[in-house]
Amino acid sequence: MNSIYGRIGLELMRAVAHAFNLDASYFDNFLDDRSVGGAGTVSTLRLNYYPKQDNSVAVTVGAHDNQPLSCEEHCDGSIFTVLYQHEVGGLQVEMQDGTWIDVPVIPYGLVVNTGRCLERWTNGHLKAVNHRVKFLKEERISIPFFLEACYTTPIVILPTIDEKPKYEPITYGQYIIESSKQFKEYQRD
Repeated sequence: MNSIYGRIGLELMRAVAHAFNLDASYFDNFLDDRSVGGAGTVSTLRLNYYPKQDNSVAVTVGAHDNQPLSCEEHCDGSIFTVLYQHEVGGLQVEMQDGTWIDVPVIPYGLVVNTGRCLERWTNGHLKAVNHRVKFLKEERISIPFFLEACYTTPIVILPTIDEKPKYEPITYGQYIIESSKQFKEYQRD
């Protein structure tokens, strides 16, 4: 977790710990367990390149508004996604009323989306962000960093949340396997 994205992720998790009245270091070993013999985080940095599209068609359309899309509506399974958008936007997030809004490109800025893992940890108090990417004809680059826990990390309700858990306890490794089964690529007949 020595990368700049890893450090940003660690600071985000320390803010979550603070918000839920936990010690600032509560999540540290969940994100990097190498000091206790683990393999470390499974976080991923990805470079997405969308070439200029002259005569292409969208991959899909929005379920409720027929917006042409190059990446369909979804919530990331990660804890957080930290995204850099280079010059051309296209990212949209869904509001509570079901409408979609554009996420503006801020020069040298980062966008942070909460993921389904964080939603599980917080028992739904922090919701995963449903988002999509509009189909655009111009060249586009985005660089997402998916902050992930270590494979053996228990994903259970935070100890300071005094309510019935909405989710069954699971390790992050099991969670990844179960989440992967939801991808359309794995749902072949």
